[in-house]
Amino acid sequence: MKKEIGSVKRSHNHAYILSICFIASLGGFMFGFDLGIIGGVIPYIEHQFELFGFWLGLVVAIFELGAMIGALGTSRIADVFGRKRAMLACALLLTITAIGVATSGGSVSLAFWRLAQGICVGAASVLSPMYIAEVAPPEIRGKLVSLNQLTIILGILIASCYNYYFGSNDLGSMGWRYMFLSALVPSLLFLLLLFFIPESPRWMISRSGNEEEANRILMRINNGDENRTHKEIGEIRNAFSDGNVRTKTSFRDLFKKRFLPIILIGFGIASLQQLCGINNVTPYMQKIFIMAGVKLTDGLFNAVMVQLVFFLSTFIAIVLIDKIGRRFLMLAGTGLMAFSLICLALVFQLEIPGGIFVLVLMMIYIGSFGFTLGPVVWVLISEMFPTEIRGKAIAMTSAVLWLATFIIVFVSPWLLNIGASTNFMVFGILNILGFIFCYKYLPETKGKTLEQMKEIWQKQRV
Repeated sequence: MKKEIGSVKRSHNHAYILSICFIASLGGFMFGFDLGIIGGVIPYIEHQFELFGFWLGLVVAIFELGAMIGALGTSRIADVFGRKRAMLACALLLTITAIGVATSGGSVSLAFWRLAQGICVGAASVLSPMYIAEVAPPEIRGKLVSLNQLTIILGILIASCYNYYFGSNDLGSMGWRYMFLSALVPSLLFLLLLFFIPESPRWMISRSGNEEEANRILMRINNGDENRTHKEIGEIRNAFSDGNVRTKTSFRDLFKKRFLPIILIGFGIASLQQLCGINNVTPYMQKIFIMAGVKLTDGLFNAVMVQLVFFLSTFIAIVLIDKIGRRFLMLAGTGLMAFSLICLALVFQLEIPGGIFVLVLMMIYIGSFGFTLGPVVWVLISEMFPTEIRGKAIAMTSAVLWLATFIIVFVSPWLLNIGASTNFMVFGILNILGFIFCYKYLPETKGKTLEQMKEIWQKQRV
């Protein structure tokens, strides 16, 4: 094992790979930041704009609807103009929308800017893992794509800190505006740093035909290893020339008999990441703490603690994902989350006083998601599809994930109004069903090149 790790270090320029992957993963940071900030904003806009029930769910969830649109529309843009230029456009629009949401004068304008912001975040949710998967060596691709999830959680954590800071200061009706405006800083940083990363060499070979520049980038990634670089270029060229698939696949092709089983499994794991209940808990965390008898300022502080657990648990995934694999982590995650959610349902059903049990169980639940479904689903989405459909399949699968997120965020106020016990029991059962799905249908993909995914599915006989 030590010899294997040592060979990876010698054959790759780790500092360079990590730096360009980290910059790309800042798209994930913006994803997490915008998801995290709404949790602190909800109690303020709920009263200022008199948003309750259906309308509160709509204003909050319209962000996810925009993300679905952004995810669907990104594939074509990224294929035509390149991954890097698509990310630059995304980062620029994120800075504009950060100002828009912060200066909204009413619920309608807030919903509009939330929708626009969601479109940008949805695009980033496709572009960042796609880019990382295309530049990362297969031996460490799981860790590097998990870096995208780590920055998502870091974004949520920092957003929670901003929420607590602005919420604990007496800013009145202006507090939520400062919360939203704080997104301007990371979006500008993302925009600036993107100028320092190269284009994806896989895109350059498949679309622009610029093999000379792709060779230069891969040589730097491979630490000057000419044999490995030439082998990779040959595999990429052959993958795109196989079956004349260079540019001729369409979204309709994804649903033909050849690819349909793979796409359906992708849709299943994308939906599972949301049906497990994470966006039932994260955006409405303050409402849950209030239902448990915790006052708002204490709830904002509790949220920081929960998100800190979320952030730290992601490091476990980075350590384990390329060692024990994706499938085991998916099974462990659904099992642990089912347990913690059913326990939460019992705490509310039995009306156990104080919020300490709720806080501890939410930490267990969030921590379980943080080292399993959170990062692993994005890794699977970025790597599981055959080369000829990867771009469109990633976009479609990400759109399904965002549609599932929209549904969960939209119905969560209604479910919580029925009762916290019923709410958590529903998601506990969904996690049990998710465990069965992963056990029956999900293959292991660790350690395989992107060009070898077709072989995995042929062995799976889907």
